[in-house]
Amino acid sequence: MQLPLNKRFYKVISLLAKTLILFLSFWYIIYKIKSSSSVIDLHDLLSNSNFIFFIATCLLMPLNWGLEAFKWKTLIAPLENISFPKSLKSVLAGVTVSIFTPNRVGEFAGRIFFLEKADKIQATLKIFLGSISQFSITIFAGLIALFMYYKKGFNLIHSLAISDVAVLKVMSIFIFFLLICLMLMYKKKVVFSEKIQAYINILFEIKRTEFFKINTLSLIRYFVFSFQYYLVLLLFNIAIDFEIAFMLIALVFFISTAIPTFAFTEVVVRGATSVYFFSIVTNNNNAIVAASFVLWIINLAIPALIGSVFLWKVKLIKEN
Repeated sequence: MQLPLNKRFYKVISLLAKTLILFLSFWYIIYKIKSSSSVIDLHDLLSNSNFIFFIATCLLMPLNWGLEAFKWKTLIAPLENISFPKSLKSVLAGVTVSIFTPNRVGEFAGRIFFLEKADKIQATLKIFLGSISQFSITIFAGLIALFMYYKKGFNLIHSLAISDVAVLKVMSIFIFFLLICLMLMYKKKVVFSEKIQAYINILFEIKRTEFFKINTLSLIRYFVFSFQYYLVLLLFNIAIDFEIAFMLIALVFFISTAIPTFAFTEVVVRGATSVYFFSIVTNNNNAIVAASFVLWIINLAIPALIGSVFLWKVKLIKEN
């Protein structure tokens, strides 16, 4: 039985879109592995490593994304009730789409492809809420780490670069204006049309229990991928005090989050930031860069490859 013309058209467009996304994802991962391998000799660095740390880091990866999936399931529940497996599939598909996009902004697309009933704009705002929650935890932890950095006197022997200070100022101004905009939207939402009000309400009408759950999940997830970072440092024989390690890791995440990056520069920015801060405790720059790269492979490249399987099976464009 031959499909109607419009259905065949949507099917072809969906197939082409998926093929393009998967091609870009695979190409970007291969490109990053090849370019990093030409700079970092992982075989030499790993020759004397304890692979228990590598295995532990890998085992924490499902927990990392499982927490994000549970958070997404909680966020989208008022709009559409989805199962945890479906939530996990959509989150991993989001990683596939976002891995080659600036600051991984393509994550929302991978998730909404799996929704059947929810309004796509409202769902996107829910994703934004989840991102803001994780972003806030990262900034808050970074500010605490910055306070510790100065209190322990590290600034006397390793002062922050002018560029880092500039990033902190820009981030502070950005957060200030964001809060002002949100307050104005909340106070003046009566001037908007009913449809726009419905979208704005998504940002503000969140139950206290849901708000607490989302931020708790974001906090736990932050500790999980921070601990993964610590384990990878140990994998490359970077001996460092636990407290100092988490302070420096928080600063790396803080600065890396604050700096807008394109897909091609994300690993470079994270690696350069790591080298700058961890130079306090070690001069083994290759090991520091390798740690950032291996963490990227475990937490992003592998989930993106897994997510590609789920993305291929879903309809990206649904026929009318």
